[in-house]
Amino acid sequence: MVLAPGFKYVLFVPGCRLLAAALLMATGNGAWGAEPQITLSANQLNFPAQIQETPSAQQLVVVTNSGQADLAITGITISGENIADFAQTNNCPMAPGALAPRARCEIRVTFSPTVTGTLSAAVNIADNASGSPQTVSLKGVATAPGAVVSFAPASLAFGNQPQGASSAALVIDLTNAGSGTLNINSEISINRPASGEFHIQTVKNSCPSGTLQLAPKASCCIGVVFAPPTPGVKSAQVLIVDDAPGSPQSIELSGTATQQQNILKSEPSGSATLPGSTGADVFPGPLKWTCQVRALTR
Repeated sequence: MVLAPGFKYVLFVPGCRLLAAALLMATGNGAWGAEPQITLSANQLNFPAQIQETPSAQQLVVVTNSGQADLAITGITISGENIADFAQTNNCPMAPGALAPRARCEIRVTFSPTVTGTLSAAVNIADNASGSPQTVSLKGVATAPGAVVSFAPASLAFGNQPQGASSAALVIDLTNAGSGTLNINSEISINRPASGEFHIQTVKNSCPSGTLQLAPKASCCIGVVFAPPTPGVKSAQVLIVDDAPGSPQSIELSGTATQQQNILKSEPSGSATLPGSTGADVFPGPLKWTCQVRALTR
């Protein structure tokens, strides 16, 4: 007699052949009594704070058939109080298809809150395994729309600059990367010890002076020049006061002022023709002219 996987021995009692056969057929490890078993990689998904009306990154649940028979999934749905704020996609075969033993499929869940607050729901998996339907709890926190300040680049380095001369303007792109209007509450300014050596300059698409509002995904530019009056390493920062998280925002500025050197001018080279000459008398350069004082006699 051939035993099904998992059997070590079978005890036969004379006159009880029908009973022994029935026991073999009813056993979960026997070929006739094999069952599917579902295993989930997570029983709960927690989503971090998410801005209202924006989708989160997907979170993953892996479904594995850890049993000995095909797993027939009849449905994967979302239920609960905040059903409209969660969505799922999956690649699991639906009945009459089946997930073979040791095979797996994936459920991906997204949190897209329509209201603010702590929201919850559940993924339900209906199948032919014991304990159906299986559930995965969902929880997320939704925050109100707001502005998010983004700078590119995050700092400006002017390098070496002769003292007493102004550099070319370097530009910072200020972008509202959030979903709410950005309100800049005061003039964009420069502070720190060398604040007098860096200056805001108008450039193309400059941010307006004074208070301003920047719509979601809109941007403007901040031009800065470096004009050091004295030599040395200089630093300052552009300061922006607004209603976005992390206000006031700042952009670091740096530069090195180099001392000007006196440069001797070289004497002109070339040739000259004396006044009154025919042009044939040409003196090669460089020429040095001297003045002599002579006494006048009558």
